[in-house]
Amino acid sequence: MQRKSLILLVLLVVLLGGLYAWLQRAPEIAPEQEVRYLPGLDPQQVTAVQIARPGQPVIRVARKEGGWVMPAKADYTAAGRLVGDLLQELAQARKVEAKTREPGNHAQLGVAEKGEGAAVRLTLERSSGGPVDILVGKSAQQGGQFVRQPGDDQVWLIDKSLQLPPNELDWLDRRVTSIPFEQIGEVSVNHPKGETLTVYRDKADEPNLKVRQLPKDASLAYEAVANGMATPFGHLTFTDAAPLDQVQFKEPPSLTLSLKTLDGAELSGELQQQGGLPWLILKRVEQFPEGQIQARPDWAYRIEPYQYESIARHLSDMLEKKPSP
Repeated sequence: MQRKSLILLVLLVVLLGGLYAWLQRAPEIAPEQEVRYLPGLDPQQVTAVQIARPGQPVIRVARKEGGWVMPAKADYTAAGRLVGDLLQELAQARKVEAKTREPGNHAQLGVAEKGEGAAVRLTLERSSGGPVDILVGKSAQQGGQFVRQPGDDQVWLIDKSLQLPPNELDWLDRRVTSIPFEQIGEVSVNHPKGETLTVYRDKADEPNLKVRQLPKDASLAYEAVANGMATPFGHLTFTDAAPLDQVQFKEPPSLTLSLKTLDGAELSGELQQQGGLPWLILKRVEQFPEGQIQARPDWAYRIEPYQYESIARHLSDMLEKKPSP
């Protein structure tokens, strides 16, 4: 009898142990439901992106020959990374929470069709299927953005904050040149009154440029003073751009310039003044690797005054100031 009770007790302990282990097991993870805001959106099928802000000109970028251009800017190259990132964000955006369906509350979230609280209307044109319209509202304090689609009163909070710069220039590829400083062998500027200033290096391992017109009895203000004429070309960007046939410069160039790399690439151009602001025109571009020159020879580019001042140096700007007697 005692033996039978002992066996029953052992079986009970094993049973309870198995039950405890079963209760402690990791819960099965149910497959995640599809909660994408735009299920099925394929960025590769988007042929154009249009941004319409209340009271502002419509911004439109379109796909052309594998890249992005702005038709309103004579098909000038658009900021491809900005457009690509936007499409990826939209394709991956997920619904976080359903918000109001009451039209009277739309303005508060910035998703109204018109009037106060009007949304930014984003339109995606596609090669397959009709266009996709999204009313983009305010950013949420906890992150994400309020959106809805025209004709649907339901407002959603999505987990992405969409980057939609308001200015047309922000959608352009604003690079003019991207020439690494260490590859620049010479920069020369010619001023209207005949002064020429040339900075140069003979070898790639020379960290600082020299001044060709340096008098024998003069010294540079500091060792790297000549570098400033070359460094702007490493990341030269424009603040405005226009085809040459749309810009009429009434005065002669404020200076002409040339640049050579240690690998034999060359460019030449001129700087013009219009309304007190500097504009760069590249006249000749030869043998630069792809990606180092983004400017077009038939366009004019307004650059920042500080960029102009760095390039338009005079010999007197380079020399050590002698103490007054």
